[in-house]
Amino acid sequence: MQLIASDWFNVILGILTLTFILINLVNLLLNNVNLSKKVVILSGIALGFSAMMDPRFYIWFVYIMIIFLLFSVFEYRKSFFKIIKSLVGIFFTSLPFLLYVYYIFIYPSLITTSVSKAVSFSALRPDSLSYIAGFSQNAGFFNLFTFISSWWPPVIPSSPSILLYPREKWFYLPAYGFNDQMLLPDDFISHLWISSLFIFIFIVFISVFDKARRQISAELLLILLFMIGIESGTNFPFREFTYIFDVFPSKLPMIGGIMSTAFAIPFYAEWTNVSISLILAAIGLNYLINIFRRISTKYIIGITLILIMSFASWQYFDGTLYPSQHDGAFPGNGVSLEGYYYPLNPPSQWVHVMNLLSTSTAGVAYVGEGGFSEKWTNYQFISLSPPLMPGYETISSPQTTYVNQTPLAYDIAGIKYLFIDNTSYTPISNSFIYSYLNNSGLKLVYAKGEVYLLEQSNASVFREAKIGIYINTSNEKVLFNAECLLYPLLHDTPAIITPIKTSNTVTMLLNPTIDDENYMSLFNKTMNITILQGAYIIDHKGNISHLNVLNNEKLSVKSWSMIIPENLNLTEFISTPINFSFDQLKAEFNIDSNSDYLVETSLPLPYGGIQVNGGKLLGTNGFGQYILISNGKLTVSIKLGFITNLLILTMNIFFYALFIYLVIYSSPFKKSIGRVYNNVIIRLSRLKSN
Repeated sequence: MQLIASDWFNVILGILTLTFILINLVNLLLNNVNLSKKVVILSGIALGFSAMMDPRFYIWFVYIMIIFLLFSVFEYRKSFFKIIKSLVGIFFTSLPFLLYVYYIFIYPSLITTSVSKAVSFSALRPDSLSYIAGFSQNAGFFNLFTFISSWWPPVIPSSPSILLYPREKWFYLPAYGFNDQMLLPDDFISHLWISSLFIFIFIVFISVFDKARRQISAELLLILLFMIGIESGTNFPFREFTYIFDVFPSKLPMIGGIMSTAFAIPFYAEWTNVSISLILAAIGLNYLINIFRRISTKYIIGITLILIMSFASWQYFDGTLYPSQHDGAFPGNGVSLEGYYYPLNPPSQWVHVMNLLSTSTAGVAYVGEGGFSEKWTNYQFISLSPPLMPGYETISSPQTTYVNQTPLAYDIAGIKYLFIDNTSYTPISNSFIYSYLNNSGLKLVYAKGEVYLLEQSNASVFREAKIGIYINTSNEKVLFNAECLLYPLLHDTPAIITPIKTSNTVTMLLNPTIDDENYMSLFNKTMNITILQGAYIIDHKGNISHLNVLNNEKLSVKSWSMIIPENLNLTEFISTPINFSFDQLKAEFNIDSNSDYLVETSLPLPYGGIQVNGGKLLGTNGFGQYILISNGKLTVSIKLGFITNLLILTMNIFFYALFIYLVIYSSPFKKSIGRVYNNVIIRLSRLKSN
């Protein structure tokens, strides 16, 4: 499933588990049976599991139950209390899983704020109709009844006639829907194919003609239409309906917290609709086949319907899944020339560089076309730098004015490698590549066939220095320029700028009117100052000079100049890379540092969300990086990280154990599997003896 459905396998599992619950409830209504404790518990686990796949499944199930209960009041009064009893059991069993899901969603806030604030943390929510409108662009009723309402499909469907068009003409074919939802060649096969997309919904609606199951199919159809209304978003005729079911839930304290992350509400309700439609399709297909008495006719009708549905989904049955995904790098309709699962053939030089990077924990900056756009494949593996630790975004370097500032920016950010990938359909400009190869100051490690790897050997995500600089500013530009001026003096290794004054930091003043040997001075504007007696180093944008003052002197300094007392030991400001290890289960870094040294990390750790042992947290500098002081054995851990990872591990073990119990231990096919296994062993032994 992960290979075929990519990021959608959680949706598939959510649909299957939700269908399992609905089938049990349908059985309760239709046959007036009492659900056993085992079925109720498994249904509750299934509901919790679907919420783990995507929290919206839980919200949509609540919507379904609203219609389910209202319908049962009028049609299934005898079963009403059984339904209530079963639903209470299902929801009660699912509660631990719901709490688990909610904890995972609020965890990033929980480690940085109080519990009360974390539970009601503010985040991006679908709290207006205008916001919902952005997610309703493909949720027209035509799309909803063909189950193609997503606006970023993993595969862009098209009719089989696409195979009659050369690949180089694909992105000139007419496209339908926002973000190239479908490719539609203007021919008879395409129109026939469009018609075949409605076969599934046709069979679903046919289910209402089954007299023996009409009550249950009518109820499910009502639920389906209700959910299609939710799915349509702002395309629904009454805005009040859209507000109540698409917008209002996001304002609720608990449910809204989960929806703040899973915010794309319209058209994704299609996932739930598939669960309902699968049951209705089974009833409808059964009804259509049983209209006819002759067995041969039943076969013909059944096979015909299956073939029509296969024709509608030919790309999946064909196994090629043409014609890939939308890519903004292309002209016309923006569809890649390669099939989605077209065999990959990466250049050997690209593979070589990726092999080098895969063995390194260093930061990497990737330069290339983001998206699915390499000439040699339909797939883009590296649109962004991968995170340096699980659960956190990649680091980014300070903004540079000139290319030759790159080594400093990368050193500060802990980025060791720059990978320039020029193998995409949209080429990088030659001047960009030339400037980085010749003027950036990075070391060229590898260059072959439009693939380049450059290195900043000093960069590390953890580094230490004996003495730091204290500057009372959070302005990133000022800090970067201060580092930039110190850069040549410290032999291409920047100093650590601490956020607070300590016993082993030197004060740096911004734009002082009087300069003496007790501090360093930084100027971001041209001004006149008084310099007291002493020996100084003056650095103006890398131009270094020495000044000896016997008596107080007036001096005019230029913008972005730095005055440093010569009696300072600059070598003690030099920061050096240090080794570290990361324990994923404990979410903990162990850092090999010197005692009483300042330690800086470029990792994007959550502000206020870490704990320090064997040292002290001083705060963050203007770049948002943590500054610590070490006692010799420094350990940095994420708050609640061990508990959270242990909780995730426990949940994984539980579901693996449940799978083993249901599928292997108590499987109705256990005896058959054993018999097949024994037969294979016997046959192989006979073959060996023969």
